Amino acid sequence: MIFSDREEAGRRLAELLRDYIESPKEFLILAIPRGGVPVAKEVAKALSIPMSVVVVRKLGIPWNPEAAFGSIDSEGNLYLDRATVEYLGLSKEVIEDTASKEYEELKRRESLFLPDGYPDMKDKRVIVIDDGIATGYTAVAAGNFARSRGAKEVWLAVPVCPSEVGKEVKRTFDKLVCLHRSDSPGFAVGMFYRDFHQLSDEEVIELCKGTQKA
Repeated sequence: MIFSDREEAGRRLAELLRDYIESPKEFLILAIPRGGVPVAKEVAKALSIPMSVVVVRKLGIPWNPEAAFGSIDSEGNLYLDRATVEYLGLSKEVIEDTASKEYEELKRRESLFLPDGYPDMKDKRVIVIDDGIATGYTAVAAGNFARSRGAKEVWLAVPVCPSEVGKEVKRTFDKLVCLHRSDSPGFAVGMFYRDFHQLSDEEVIELCKGTQKA
């Protein structure tokens, strides 16, 4: 399955989610910036669910930043892929230095994308949306953050994911809704999009305008 762009993926994901949602008022969508925002906007529009963003950051391996060894959330909590950390021999200093830099970027993005702060999540059924997951660690950080803010259920909804998602993802979320599961070798989210351009901060801010707020 190949999506033309994130908007198409969002519309198709919305149709799948529709079968699971009886009362949209119980739900809140949290998009992971940047790539998850156009996907989430289409879902929010189609299902009449309020939408916001949740800013988390991948912790990239210093010599290969696109590959992750974990993630960090808004409260500074780290979610580490212990097997990767041990295999690569990443020191405490390397982990802390990477986390510090990513936390600084996280807070910069929060100030841009969430000028009024996070919406109330207490007793909500929160759906975390991204354009796809590979390891799933940024989604794990987002899900745990939502739960720490009082969400009564936390779902993950993505257009594409590996056939077998990691144990941390399964532990974190009450429900996983994935439109297309793939066992392709060398899995990468971008493989499933014709247009997978990196969004700018300005695009994210514009996309968030006009969405239904919680």
